[in-house]
Amino acid sequence: MRRMNAPEPQLRGGWLLRLLASRVRLAYVASAGLFLWCVAQFFQPETGFTSLISIGDLLNDSKVTALRAVPHHLYEASPGYDGAYYVQLALHPTLDNPELKKAIDNLPYRARRILFSWAAWALGLGQPAWIVQAHALLNVACWLALAWALLRWFPPTDWGNFLRWAAVMFSHGVIMSVRHSLVDGPSLLLVALALRWLEAGRGAAGGVTLALAGLGKETSLLATAATDFDGRAPRTWPRTAVTVALIALPLLAWMGFVRWRFGPAEDPGLGNFTWPMAGYAEKLGVAWREARGRDGGALHWATLGAVLALAVQGAFLLTRWRPADRVWRVGAAFAVMMLFLSTPVWEGYPGASTRVLLPMTLAFNLLVPRGARWLPVLIAGNLTVAASVFEFSPPHEFHAIRGEGAARAALRVKPGPGWHGPERHLEQRWRWSDERSELRLLNSAAQPLRVVMRARVLAAGDLRTVRVMHEERLLWADSVGSAPAPLAFGLDVPPGETVLVFSTDRPGEKIGTDPRALAFRVMNLEIVAVPAPGSAARP
Repeated sequence: MRRMNAPEPQLRGGWLLRLLASRVRLAYVASAGLFLWCVAQFFQPETGFTSLISIGDLLNDSKVTALRAVPHHLYEASPGYDGAYYVQLALHPTLDNPELKKAIDNLPYRARRILFSWAAWALGLGQPAWIVQAHALLNVACWLALAWALLRWFPPTDWGNFLRWAAVMFSHGVIMSVRHSLVDGPSLLLVALALRWLEAGRGAAGGVTLALAGLGKETSLLATAATDFDGRAPRTWPRTAVTVALIALPLLAWMGFVRWRFGPAEDPGLGNFTWPMAGYAEKLGVAWREARGRDGGALHWATLGAVLALAVQGAFLLTRWRPADRVWRVGAAFAVMMLFLSTPVWEGYPGASTRVLLPMTLAFNLLVPRGARWLPVLIAGNLTVAASVFEFSPPHEFHAIRGEGAARAALRVKPGPGWHGPERHLEQRWRWSDERSELRLLNSAAQPLRVVMRARVLAAGDLRTVRVMHEERLLWADSVGSAPAPLAFGLDVPPGETVLVFSTDRPGEKIGTDPRALAFRVMNLEIVAVPAPGSAARP
């Protein structure tokens, strides 16, 4: 009996381990699902996923014709972000369009990073509309590929692996790259693949991948520190130098072509570097003061946490000398670069530093020892994850259209001149207006629509009168102060465009440190559309 019962505790233990392992695997899958759900929030029926590119309307006059012809999301009163330049390179990957000189700031510098623009062009089969969507989703595909690649080091066998895997996948640098269609996330994927293959003894595959990474982003060539190197054997140094030169050759050749085509860059990127620790010290001081200041909020504290986390990563790598470890050499190379980064890389909330230093973040999570003793260091070095939450805020409007199916589908609402950009806090959505602003209702049905509007309105500063007009007809008016006042009215909207004018009796004023002129704001505008009495809405 004893022999028959002896294996029972082992079976129980195996069942428990399998149960825990299954929960860990579920956490990996759930994390990927959460990521994809967040990305899906950026989809818009008319423009697809182009809100992930961050194209600002201030670039309207300089965009290449091919981009103008493709429906895409525009961010109001904004110059956009770097992805807006790379998508235009993807539309003209041979750099043969003279419009690029006007469309892209510092074209010779941007054009160095051509690999992922080529990839978007190829995935889009040369069709502009498909290229733009491919560019918007390229980072998403690379995120999924990176999630798989990291399983080599962080398999779904325990919660410690999951913590390190998730810390890289949801680091601010990776999520920022996805959110703005940048080159940093895809470049990290190539660096990780190169490390994976070099560790497996596949030197040729690793070298080619590093060469591609250099064409994606020039600083990725710091990862050539992962190539075979023995500092104690000087006879091997020439071979290592030749290997590094061959890896850098494609980028050097492409840079030569770009220089031949456009001349030298006005700013080759040297402004991103300064004296050791000068940029970091400045950023740390600013982040500390803003987080502790009267207007300090969650984003300021998350920024401070990200700045401190990068210091933890760099300090860990630079104080644990392991030159024989190729992962350490890569992490240390980027940690040294961090010391020289200047204000343009650090400024912002949290700024570009988290994405510029992504290979350092990967190396940190690979090298921090296991065990409870090191858990505080691991957590402190990954505080950039807190700032990622602020990147996953999809475009939003201050209005919502409701009503019957056909009538609702037939109505479009477009804010006109006078409104400031949409803002949101939790469930509250609003736009500030200056003295006068327009709201355009576009009815694509063949028959009139009955539209009812409801909102709350409050004023900036003292009591003022706010009114809503359609041509000469007064639709609503009230005295509005700092307490929200209810707005409600209805009107029949004929086919075509109807313009409503929101106005007040006094110009806007500046409030606190806000540079805008603010008069009143309209919050949570609800627009209900139904067929007008005696008609049926037929789009």
